[in-house]
Amino acid sequence: MVHTILVTGSNGQLGKSLCALAEKDQKNQWVFCSRQDLDITNRENIEQIFVEHQPTHCINCAAFTNVRLAEKELDNARRINVDGVDNLIEACNNFDTTLVHLSTDYVFDGEKSSPYTEDDEVNPLNVYGKTKAAGEALVAQRAKKGYIVRSSWVYAEKHGQNFYRSILAKAKTGKQLEVINDQTGTPTSTSELAHYLLRLIGQSPSYGIYHFAGDKIQTWFSFAKDILAVHGLGVEVMPVATAKDELRRPLYSPLISIKPLNNEL
Repeated sequence: MVHTILVTGSNGQLGKSLCALAEKDQKNQWVFCSRQDLDITNRENIEQIFVEHQPTHCINCAAFTNVRLAEKELDNARRINVDGVDNLIEACNNFDTTLVHLSTDYVFDGEKSSPYTEDDEVNPLNVYGKTKAAGEALVAQRAKKGYIVRSSWVYAEKHGQNFYRSILAKAKTGKQLEVINDQTGTPTSTSELAHYLLRLIGQSPSYGIYHFAGDKIQTWFSFAKDILAVHGLGVEVMPVATAKDELRRPLYSPLISIKPLNNEL
């Protein structure tokens, strides 16, 4: 079956990885919309795009993701991460479109001592996490055909602003690096996440919450050392503690799935 897959927020790092995947995909039709093409806070804009393309699936990569800025711009974060999601749900319901909504490990509080599964209760610590949890709740409650896909510490190797590329850029200066060693997660490649989303669409399991993250549990410090090792950079890295400021983050938020898909596209 040929799917028409609409991707919102296509200029982000995951959107660009989905675009690279789409270039090799002979089975489906893809429609990529940046924020300039499709503003999810604008219902008329969404309606126009859905009427034009009649998508069978919508992968929502559009989000307010700046964790620190969200503390200062609560209204803007809610407008995108909650109200925008609500707008997409309405359009998807009206056009019989399956919504695939991206979420985050930041919906958890980090108090657990083992990786979080799809069955764990959310308890976000900061504005970003709270708005993402609220968006999830809307999908769960209102979407007729809805998937929530949580991921963790997402990075692209070749594009975007992320930890992976930041570490490489700083290492090339030759100066010693200081990297946080008391936050633990599961770094996830956008390329692998993109393939997972295509498998999810192709296999069409039961609607609900799914986790996809890298299979290695590590701190930012150990992840930085891995990045440097892969690139043969011998820069010294010093472990440091998270700064004591107003922004609370989950200190332990690895994700694991109890609902794994098979590897067939």
